[in-house]
Amino acid sequence: MRQTGDLFALTVIRLLLTAIIVVLAVFGIVYIWNTYFEAPWTRDADIRADIVEIASYVSGQVVSVNVHDNQHVEKGQVLVQIDRTDYCVAVEQAKASVAQDKAKVAKLEQQAARLTSLDKKDSAAVSTVKVRNAQLEAEAAKAALDAAKAKLDSAKVKLGRTTITAPTSGYIANLTVDTGDYANAGKALLAVIDEDSYRVQAFFMETQIPQVKIGAHARIKLMAGGQTLEGTVKGIAHAVHSSQNTSSNLLANPSSTFQWIRLAQRIPVEIELSGKPNFPLVSGMSATVVLDEASSSSAFDRLIPGWFDD
Repeated sequence: MRQTGDLFALTVIRLLLTAIIVVLAVFGIVYIWNTYFEAPWTRDADIRADIVEIASYVSGQVVSVNVHDNQHVEKGQVLVQIDRTDYCVAVEQAKASVAQDKAKVAKLEQQAARLTSLDKKDSAAVSTVKVRNAQLEAEAAKAALDAAKAKLDSAKVKLGRTTITAPTSGYIANLTVDTGDYANAGKALLAVIDEDSYRVQAFFMETQIPQVKIGAHARIKLMAGGQTLEGTVKGIAHAVHSSQNTSSNLLANPSSTFQWIRLAQRIPVEIELSGKPNFPLVSGMSATVVLDEASSSSAFDRLIPGWFDD
């Protein structure tokens, strides 16, 4: 009789343990689903910044490089100097052409005015055709003078472009030019990372996008330094690449295949930073993002306790 009671108790314990395991499994499945498919947080995020490629507008020998890799520069600071000799000569030649054309215009205008005055006093003294030709020659000389002035302006612009300056404040990157090199017009010499353009690009699954709101407060956990940054959602991408979209003539032509296993698409979300850490930000740094407005206790905080404690 006692063995029967012990067996019954053991059976009840086993059933209770099984029930507890089943309940925990259900809660675990619901928790994982909410965490990975519903909660507005993501580990798939990184720091982005605008990288401005600097190229020379004119060709010529590099006579000086005034910066080095990773150096901080201010907007307007001289970066590279191209040899000015040929461009100074071009400016002087253009000035001479302008002076020559001015003299020619003055001469032809004087002749046209004399013939016009003579024609008014005595129409038989000079033919109308000759008077008109003189006036047209003066007008043509004025047009040539305008063209010479335009060439002078162009020569001055090219001369000014021999001095390459920073278009924005930031940090030098990928410096590929040295003193003595020949710079070809349009070929990049270096890049400047805009220090005011740092932001976060976070990729949320499409199942989370309905919970992502413009203006939502975001907390960014950097892998580097273990520091938390604040931010604000500024934009949500309105288009992502689709491998099934083989557009032709601006008309979509999706293929007639159906995927039995459908993976959630990643949607880029841009987040503007509210502050900077006490160490340099690097474009490409990994980050984790959580949006606070979804709930008072986010799945991210539950998953990794203490990461976003104030």
